[in-house]
Amino acid sequence: MSKRDAGELRAFRAGARGRAEDTAGEAILRGMKGSRLPGAAALALAIAVLAAGPGSAATKKKPTPTPTAAPTPSRTPGPELRKAAGSCLRYEAGAYIMLSEVNQPGRAFKIDSDTDIAVRPRRGARLRILYIDAPEGPVARKIMQGPVEETKN
Repeated sequence: MSKRDAGELRAFRAGARGRAEDTAGEAILRGMKGSRLPGAAALALAIAVLAAGPGSAATKKKPTPTPTAAPTPSRTPGPELRKAAGSCLRYEAGAYIMLSEVNQPGRAFKIDSDTDIAVRPRRGARLRILYIDAPEGPVARKIMQGPVEETKN
């Protein structure tokens, strides 16, 4: 208790004894006239009322979760295509093609239903072949025209 509060309490006691017509409530109010307690109590009460007002936890909305991207399934890669280029030695439609590469012996590539033939293979034509290595040997996937030599006039 501070000296000021002690002085006010003594004045309250002295004032309450001297006046017989005062009621107890008036004496208390007169004694608390200079005190800061009612203002602090009113402020605390106002804060409590605002905190427990209409914005209570029961009425607050939950934030909507942010959408996350669903993982897309990746395509399984097909077999790695290899390249071959050279001159056509022999072609049997639907069966195989023989290709003579530079400085290499001739190689036979199997032709199946998945083979894409972009050019008509003929003996001596330059070709490029994209193929896969299968257990039974190389299988052609795409047969294309090879590089064309330019002749100077």
